[in-house]
Amino acid sequence: MSKEQLLVREEKCFRDYLEGIYSTYQPSQLSYFEHNLETWRQLWRVLEMSDIILLITDVRHPVINFSPALYDFVTKEMRKNLILVLNKIDLAPPALVVAWKHFFQTRFPQVHVVCFTSYPQQSQDPSTVFKKRRKRRKGRSTAMGPEQLLHACETITAGKVDLSSWKEKIERDAASAHLPAEDSDEEEDDDEGAAVLVEHQTDVAMDVGVPSQELYKDGVLTVGCVGFPNVGKSSLMNGLVGHKVVSVSRTPGHTKYFQTYFLTPTVRLCDCPGLIFPSLVHRELQILSGIYPISQIQEPYNAVGYLAGRIPIQALLKLRHPNAEEGKPETRWCAWDICEAWAEKRGYKTAKAARNDVYRAANSILRLAVDGRLCLCLRPPGYSTQKAMWEHHPETAEIAALQEAHRKHSRRSSEEEEEEEEEEISSSGEEEDEEKDRDADEEEEEEEEEPAASSGGGSSAPAQAPPRRVLKGKLSSRNLFALLGEDEC
Repeated sequence: MSKEQLLVREEKCFRDYLEGIYSTYQPSQLSYFEHNLETWRQLWRVLEMSDIILLITDVRHPVINFSPALYDFVTKEMRKNLILVLNKIDLAPPALVVAWKHFFQTRFPQVHVVCFTSYPQQSQDPSTVFKKRRKRRKGRSTAMGPEQLLHACETITAGKVDLSSWKEKIERDAASAHLPAEDSDEEEDDDEGAAVLVEHQTDVAMDVGVPSQELYKDGVLTVGCVGFPNVGKSSLMNGLVGHKVVSVSRTPGHTKYFQTYFLTPTVRLCDCPGLIFPSLVHRELQILSGIYPISQIQEPYNAVGYLAGRIPIQALLKLRHPNAEEGKPETRWCAWDICEAWAEKRGYKTAKAARNDVYRAANSILRLAVDGRLCLCLRPPGYSTQKAMWEHHPETAEIAALQEAHRKHSRRSSEEEEEEEEEEISSSGEEEDEEKDRDADEEEEEEEEEPAASSGGGSSAPAQAPPRRVLKGKLSSRNLFALLGEDEC
């Protein structure tokens, strides 16, 4: 089949696919999903050239990022192996991570489940909502999960590919990460000769006829990374490589073309642009899971209300109700009140009338949720009734120990290499990045020592307070998820 014939056939099949969807469901029922044929073509090319498919999901809402249709296509029609990556596990309680892992293993028996996080957080202390870590020097990044991913690939390949170089790289990266800063710099200089080979695939990748059925061609394992936007595909690849090779962004569609990276001479990674599959997920969850671009939202208050009904935003952000009066019972909150209180605290004002800019405040809150600083986690069916069982599950202790080990390592690294600070963003709305309010979610919080579980009626810090340094390595010793109620995940 020639290239032209292939493109015509794909276009016809895609058109029939869309017509079938819209003939079955009303447009109002469907979620926001990808309509660009070129993006779908890149997914198909990645699936065809890969020996193993990594379907990457965000552990906070993996069912939203998991496509059963893709699972059936890969495992039944293409007869290839699928590894489900539960990414960002530092944002969820260990028991919930284990519950989701067993949920997918039970419902989809052919899938291999791996837990991963690219940048382990030092703390889930609610007071860190206002913090943003800024690296002061270039260094290696450590990820949680490369060993598990290697083990899954070894199980699948069954010795048909020599993965010893990958294992050696993981050991080398781990050893380098534990070296002092100056020694680590020298190690990086020595490794320049073994840099990762990057291939940017554009229209040349479309020159594909019949896909090859040969696995592990030339003794190289090709691993394709696919998934929704904002699940951390590019960050995962950076974590596997050990340093930044893929740029990352919270904006859906940041990765435009798929790219391949030779992790080792026998392991090749392929990064596919984020692609949103059609579903019946309602708009609020689409926004909070990072599927729907926040910059395109015309009415963000329903999503803020949905979030506030499930996590205590008022306590986390230490908000004071706009109509609060001393000596009177606290007034009930609504989404508008939350946005107005946040605008007042941050100093968001409209340009002409200088009123509180609640729309900007709502977008700011939604960005905090997408980034994981306001963390909403979905739970698998039956989790509430079996919560005690999952908390005492053997794998839960393993996940918790792994998270704690990486947090301790992150603390040591921060003392040697990084400075952690809180910043006060002016209310003028001037941003350095291309997206407005991109960095408007960090501020100087003078109430840092005050527990976030206290009443949200306290006064906020002055809008233009000068930034100050935070004590390094200072972590909360209380229950990191104490503010989340039984039905708030």
